[in-house]
Amino acid sequence: MSFHEIVDPRRLHALIEAMLLIEVEAPLPDILTQITRMSAELVDAPFGALGVLHGDGTRLAEFITVGVSDEERDAMGPSPTGHGVLGQTIRARRPVRVDDLRGDDNPNLPPGHPPMHAFLGVPIVTRDGHVWGNLYVTTGDPGRSFSEDDERLLEAFGRAAGIVIDQANLRRTLRDLTVAEERERLARDLHDTVIQRLFGVGLSLQLALPQSEGDVARRIDSALEELDSTIQEIRTTIFEIDHDATSGATLRQRAGALVAEVDQRLGLRAGFEMNSAVSGAVSEHVADQSVLALREILSNVVRHAQASDVSVHVGLDDEDLVITVSDNGVGFTLEGGPGRGLRNLRTRAQDLGGECRVESAENYGTLVTWRVPKGA
Repeated sequence: MSFHEIVDPRRLHALIEAMLLIEVEAPLPDILTQITRMSAELVDAPFGALGVLHGDGTRLAEFITVGVSDEERDAMGPSPTGHGVLGQTIRARRPVRVDDLRGDDNPNLPPGHPPMHAFLGVPIVTRDGHVWGNLYVTTGDPGRSFSEDDERLLEAFGRAAGIVIDQANLRRTLRDLTVAEERERLARDLHDTVIQRLFGVGLSLQLALPQSEGDVARRIDSALEELDSTIQEIRTTIFEIDHDATSGATLRQRAGALVAEVDQRLGLRAGFEMNSAVSGAVSEHVADQSVLALREILSNVVRHAQASDVSVHVGLDDEDLVITVSDNGVGFTLEGGPGRGLRNLRTRAQDLGGECRVESAENYGTLVTWRVPKGA
């Protein structure tokens, strides 16, 4: 669909004006709301919606509406996933126009849904012809239906919206890349400059220690302990800077990178084992949360365990993803209740319908088992 196919020049002007009014520098959720509202305004529709497709392209992952009150939205129940005419538009990958949603060929609207009559749905097409989502508009007046010119106009706007969404995603990628580069530079400076200077100060103090006695010697020894603690804190900070949860890599790659960092940069002997079927079996959300959980567990080991060895295993148990991390550190008693880090781990697991168990005893190390449903 090209712009010259729109017959009415006033509507073409309205289309161009709508495209120019989109605040392309706004966050993506705000851009999507603007696109939804403008799509309804372009064709004088009281109701509009934008459906974001799930990664598999067969269902809706997000649904944004305009023209529907909060009370009406609550009465409609859960957000649609792509049934009825919404699913028809997903499968068709082209405009779908229905004059009467109450016809025999269309399922009834769900209970609580405001009255709607005519329907028009068009794809949002991004670069390389990828269908990113769909725009939907409906009328409430039985005497009003959508015309062929409405269809052309909304289809053209769907393509324009795809360009704007592409730009927003590219800007976000560039922004994330810039932040990642800055984080990497900061971590490198901490490791190569700050830690090395602290080592130099520590070496000077160690050389002075044999020549000192009494209170001076005790103060030097205390300063050396403080330097060791500071260096360990900086190493932990570097670990957390380097491994904020990132997208674009498999669960195996991300978990393996965390363990490798512990082994290579933080001086612990770290073992890693992961079932080859895990990455393809867990949902993207579970993968992201698992990486965050593993990072928190390993951070706790680095900060508190005083361990020389740590072992990580990631596997499947029926319908669950299971992460186990064991260390040979000093351990701790559980009578005092979990610390903040362990509470966070348990909360993260419970939010996914899972659990986190900790087994530990003084001088016997710690075993953490983090278990969640793989499809949560």
